[in-house]
Amino acid sequence: MPPVNPKPRRPIIAFPYPHFMAFAPLDVWLRVLLFPFAWCPPRYWLRLAWVLFTSSIGTVLTLPERLVLGPVLRLRARRRGYRLDHAPGVVVVLGYFRSGTTHLHYLLSCDPRFRTPAWCETLAPHGFAASWGFLRLFLIPWIGSKRPQDDMDLGPSWPAEDDFAQNNGAAASSLAWRFVVPAKHAHYSRFHFLEGLTPREMKRWRMMQFAFSWKVSKLAGTRLILLKSPSHVARVRELLETYGPERVKFVHISRDASAVIESNVAMFRRMSVYGLQDRLPDEVVRQRITDELIRSERNYLRDVPAIPKGHSTELRYEDLVADPIGQLRRVYADLGLEFSPAFERNVLRYLHEIKEYRAAHGGSKGAAVDRSGQSEEQRKALDELASRFGHDRPAVEPRTLPPRDEAPRGRERRGMAVAALAAPLAMLVWLTLVYLTCKRFNAAIWPVGIVIGLSAIWAARVGTRRLGIFAAVLTVLVQLGAALPISVLSDYIHRDYYWPEGRLLPLSKWEWYHILMNMREGLVVTHNLFWGFMGAATAYRFASRKYTRPPGTW
Repeated sequence: MPPVNPKPRRPIIAFPYPHFMAFAPLDVWLRVLLFPFAWCPPRYWLRLAWVLFTSSIGTVLTLPERLVLGPVLRLRARRRGYRLDHAPGVVVVLGYFRSGTTHLHYLLSCDPRFRTPAWCETLAPHGFAASWGFLRLFLIPWIGSKRPQDDMDLGPSWPAEDDFAQNNGAAASSLAWRFVVPAKHAHYSRFHFLEGLTPREMKRWRMMQFAFSWKVSKLAGTRLILLKSPSHVARVRELLETYGPERVKFVHISRDASAVIESNVAMFRRMSVYGLQDRLPDEVVRQRITDELIRSERNYLRDVPAIPKGHSTELRYEDLVADPIGQLRRVYADLGLEFSPAFERNVLRYLHEIKEYRAAHGGSKGAAVDRSGQSEEQRKALDELASRFGHDRPAVEPRTLPPRDEAPRGRERRGMAVAALAAPLAMLVWLTLVYLTCKRFNAAIWPVGIVIGLSAIWAARVGTRRLGIFAAVLTVLVQLGAALPISVLSDYIHRDYYWPEGRLLPLSKWEWYHILMNMREGLVVTHNLFWGFMGAATAYRFASRKYTRPPGTW
């Protein structure tokens, strides 16, 4: 029987963690915390203070785009009835949480004809259109290389769930109760189904979905838009209205219910690092997930008849793992899409890099669990769903992937050598800029870290933790090494008051004291420490990442 945890362990102090709402605007946080009121116990105040600090940065960064583009999008949305007309079309991945939707999403993102939202876009939905490149780099230190709930890769440029845009842009998502304020389940679970909402709340969801999709469509151009969010499985009817039944197509993926439920319980446990309230007991989560899973799939089955013929298909997670190429070929045939050689080549490359998709916690392999905690009604409903989606049959015969033509080999020493060469060159450019402008440019340590990290991963091809640490240390050494010459260059060379008659040396004791004080201030002032962290963390993220390019960017 699954372990019951009636009283989850509470942290003495909930320390800050890179939060997925770190750059949500302050007005969104105001809505999450006050409407309805969500009490945060004192042990979470440090985490809350940190995330509100980063949110203030996000508010400033996205404000210009909100002020300029916001009114235009609101007017356009009202005129079009909140419907997006993207001629190339939209493909939506459907499936409940932990059903294999991310794996399928990553595979489909390998098709160069698709444009899918990236994490740097969904986490800052109000401001990515005008500052996409900056935000993509700025978010690197704040997003880990792995998702907290499993071992799937993650990064600012990786394919993302558009429901995070709903959460961070309008607080119109069930993600808030799942990971941030679990006590507000009754309020936020309504956004999962888009049922029981007030007209104003429904308008808020539609406006955010239209605005975000419109921005993505402009970046997509002639490519199809690819969307994936687990909550979409429960609201197909609304998606048909938003994108038009003639434009949107659906791929539904399902998985053994026992594995889905237990994997969700484990996900709630691991995602508590984002929480601002105490975690719910496992059995409470298990019951809520079971009910929500049943209701979500029933909503999907209710809405399937409204989907035009040839615009939807279904597959099982276990079949996708056993024969990914064969299943993708079938999906494309069902949807009337061409399975191109470029797509197959990219899929094989990605599959060879991940070797085997597997989650990192219990319940992910689909092992049977004790169902004694389920009611008779729940058991009957789950059995009906298993029969409907074919989970009472074995998976298809596993197929071996074709051998890879050329497997990338890590060249760690070469990466270190190139990074060590790039570091002094980047510092030289920095000092030259200081000399020409007589300004310190302390924030330049961040682009220095970017250069060092990119140089390391470019030369090594495959990143490692040791290479990442090496790149981060190099960045710190550059900041320390540049402190003295920057103080001299910025404060003295162009100031005859301090250096009369063009004299450069020797320096008096007072002049040395002045230089050293400026150097110390340049290192320990809060904003300089922040940029130092950004530089070192970015260098580490780049140099330690496993893949040179994520799916969707090939």
